[in-house]
Amino acid sequence: MPPTFCHLCGSEIEGCGNLFHHPEWPNGQHVKVCYECTRTKPRCKKCGIPVVSFTAGGMCQTCVQIDNVCLTCGVKISGRYWEVDGTGPYCDRCTRERPPCEVCSAPLGKEHWRLSDGRVFCSHCRETGVFGIEDAKILYDESKRVVHQQMGLALNIPTALVMVDRSQLADVIKDQSNGSLQLDIDKTMGIYARRGMKRGIYVQTGLPRILFLQVASHEYAHAWQGENCPLLRDITLREGFAEWVAYHVLGYYGYKDQMTRMKTRDDIYGRGLEMVLDLEAKAGVAGVIEACRSSR
Repeated sequence: MPPTFCHLCGSEIEGCGNLFHHPEWPNGQHVKVCYECTRTKPRCKKCGIPVVSFTAGGMCQTCVQIDNVCLTCGVKISGRYWEVDGTGPYCDRCTRERPPCEVCSAPLGKEHWRLSDGRVFCSHCRETGVFGIEDAKILYDESKRVVHQQMGLALNIPTALVMVDRSQLADVIKDQSNGSLQLDIDKTMGIYARRGMKRGIYVQTGLPRILFLQVASHEYAHAWQGENCPLLRDITLREGFAEWVAYHVLGYYGYKDQMTRMKTRDDIYGRGLEMVLDLEAKAGVAGVIEACRSSR
């Protein structure tokens, strides 16, 4: 049987784990939680389901939505409200007046963290953040195994994983671009870079686990492209292929909501992913890889 992972901490579950079902969820929908998180994570004061961190009012997001209270301030919402990537609700006041988390863009609550490079995280993103290089390498190695198992992709040239803060990543981007690579430095969270024979995948520290896996897998795909199709100039195919690799990695871990967000992006990444998924449906994984190898 394929491994299963804790929906809270992301670690592989040994044994059966614990299943939690909310009364408002459809039959068969549940969260699977490892024994450690069952024991240590806070619980929604209303339904008792373990959560990553406390939300406003100490409730899980489902209970927050049922009671229609703001996820940031905990005040009952009487007028219009907002959601960020399917998360919320947030009241109009918090959305207008509170600064956003620099990862998920949700309005910051009283509990938030400022990193040494100036980034400010909400409690949820901070709780699930990947900060240490050892934890990052474990996730990176796991994602490489998934990519090799599902798509047969592997690197022949050693490519190191490097964790950097925002200013260090900006320096790498500037060094690589030389005026030709058009990236929004403030929004870019990772990059594959090559200098002579040295190659590396640079990822921002502190990204939530799900986002770390997405960014690292995307850049790993670019590293593979650098080895196997260095003449590829079609930017839609290039970025769509990298998103496609990341999409399948997230699918392996069961991150369905994030996969949906990837497909609905209205930019080069979303359109490229849609194109490559269509190609996969027609020609399979081998057809996608051949298209990437043979395109110019």
